[in-house]
Amino acid sequence: MVKPFKYQEEAINEILDKFQSKQRVLYQLSTGGGKTFVFCFLTKKFVEFTNQKVLILCHRQELIDQTIKSMTRIGLTCEELTSKTKNKLNHLSNCYVAMVETTYNVLKLNPYFLKDVGLIIADECHTLVFDKVFQFFPFSNILGCTATPVVLKKVTYFKCKICGTNHNENKTCCNFETMERTKPYPLSNIYEDIVVGPKITDLIEMDRLVKEISFVKKYAKLDNLKTDNSGEYTNESLDKAYGTDESLFNVVKNYEELCIGKKTIIFNNSTTTNKLVYEKFLQAGYNVRMYDSINTKGECRNELVNWFKNERDAILCNVSIFTTGFDVTDVEAIILNRATTSLSLFLQMVGRGVRVTDVIYKDNCILIDGGENIDRFQEFSDPSRDWKKIFFEGIGKDKPKKEDAEDVLFCDNCGDLIKKSDIECPHCGFIKEQKTKIKTISDEVLVPIIKLPPPNGKKIVKYTISQGKDSNFAIRILIKQIIELFQFYGVTRDLYYKTKTNGKLYEKVKELVDSCYFDIIFNKEIQSNNNRTKSYIENKVLNQLESKYEI
Repeated sequence: MVKPFKYQEEAINEILDKFQSKQRVLYQLSTGGGKTFVFCFLTKKFVEFTNQKVLILCHRQELIDQTIKSMTRIGLTCEELTSKTKNKLNHLSNCYVAMVETTYNVLKLNPYFLKDVGLIIADECHTLVFDKVFQFFPFSNILGCTATPVVLKKVTYFKCKICGTNHNENKTCCNFETMERTKPYPLSNIYEDIVVGPKITDLIEMDRLVKEISFVKKYAKLDNLKTDNSGEYTNESLDKAYGTDESLFNVVKNYEELCIGKKTIIFNNSTTTNKLVYEKFLQAGYNVRMYDSINTKGECRNELVNWFKNERDAILCNVSIFTTGFDVTDVEAIILNRATTSLSLFLQMVGRGVRVTDVIYKDNCILIDGGENIDRFQEFSDPSRDWKKIFFEGIGKDKPKKEDAEDVLFCDNCGDLIKKSDIECPHCGFIKEQKTKIKTISDEVLVPIIKLPPPNGKKIVKYTISQGKDSNFAIRILIKQIIELFQFYGVTRDLYYKTKTNGKLYEKVKELVDSCYFDIIFNKEIQSNNNRTKSYIENKVLNQLESKYEI
C-alpha cells in the first residue's frame, strides 16, 4: 500500500486541524511534490473520521483520470460524475470526481443531488472556476489545492485623495470625487487560511524534483509588448515579437546549442507562432510535433502523448496546453518561447521539466527562457518566494486604473505640461529620453544563471541500482555527463585546442572522473566482472571530445 511522505502527512494533519476552526483552506504544494496524493490521503482520513463523502472538482479530464487512478492505489472507491452517469450513481463510493461545469449543471437542476458531501476539494483552484459550485455547499468544508496560489485578476475600488478612505463605488468624499484604482486579487478573498508545502529547493534536496539549469536569452524584441485587461501580454503583440525570421531562427539555434537530442517541450504564445516554430524545426529535420486548439483540431491527444512518451528525442510544440495533468516525467528541456506576466503560468511551464523519473538518468532540466520571464519572477526554484504573503496580499501593485490628470511634468523642450506616461510631447513632438535596462548577455552565447553541477557519483549509482544495471552502465552515464559539460558552457573549438595543448584539458577530465570513479567501482550492488580503469574512462572522454571538436 502506498504511504504518504513525512511532509505530506504533516500537511494532511495541518489541514484537518485548520478545519476545526476554518471552513475554507487552501493547500499549496509545488509541481512534483505529490499534491494529488496529499488530497487523496486526506480524503481517506476525512471519510474515516466523519463518515461523509468527498467531492473532488477538476477543470480538465486528465486531472480526473489522474485522481481516480491515485484514489484506487490507496484503496478508496470513487465514482465519476458526468452528464451520462448522473442518473446512475449508486452513492456507495467514498467520493465523487467531476468536472466543474458538469457539477454546476447538475446542481442547478437539483441542488440536493450531492447532499451527502462533507468536503469539497478543488484541484488547480487558482483557475477561479469553482466558486459557482461552492455556493451549493454552505456548510461543507472546502479545500483548494494548487502549486501557485496567485491570479492575474485585479480588484477595482475607489479611493479618496484627501482622507485616503477606500470605497466600493464611485462617490464624493471630502468634497472631491474619488479616484478609481485597482489592486491585486488575493486568494484569501475565497479561502480563510493557507497551508504551505515545502519549498522547491527542499523538494530538490529530498530528490522529489531535479534542479533547473537556466539560460536567459533575449532573442525576440519585447519592447513593444502590450497587455490586455487581465494584465497578460496580448497574442497580437507577442506574435509580432516571436513570429519574425530572427526569432524563429534563434529558437532552433538555442535548441541545437543546448538541448539537441533531449526530450523537449516548447511553449509558444499562440497557435500562429506555434505553427511557425513547428515548421522551422520540421525543416531542420528534427523529430517534432505540435498540438493546439486550431492547427491540430480533431487530432487525438492521447496518440500524441504516447508518441512523446516513446520518442527519446521528441520535441513538442504547444500553447500552454501541457501545463497540468501531463504525466511525462522524462522531459529534459523546456524552452519558453514566449513572455508572460503570470507567475502561475511561468511556474507551471517550467514544472513540466523538473519532475524526477526512473525512465532515464536525469539530475537536472535545461530551461531556456526566451521571454525575460526570470527577470520578472526570479528563477523557478527561488527559495525567497513567500506564498503565504502572496495568498493574503496578492501579487502586483495597487495603482490608478486610469492615469491621474494631475500626474504631469514639464516637457524638456517646449515647457508645456504633459502626462508623465507620454513618451512624445503632444505639443512639440519632442521625445523624452528613455531609461533603458542594459543587458550584458552576449548575442552569440547563452549564459547559464547557475553553474551546471559536475557529475555526482552517488546519484549515478542510485539510478543505476534502480534500473538493475551494473557499473558499466554507470560509467556510460558519467562519460555522457562530462561531454555535456562542454556543451552547456559553450566551449569553443579554439578554447578546446588551447586547453588540450597546455595540458589543462586532461587535468579537468581527470578531476571529473576521479570525483565519481570510486563511488561507482566500489559499490557492491553494481559491481561487474569487467570493471573499467580510470585511464580507460579518461581516454574514452578525451576520444569523444576529440571527435566532437575535430574539423
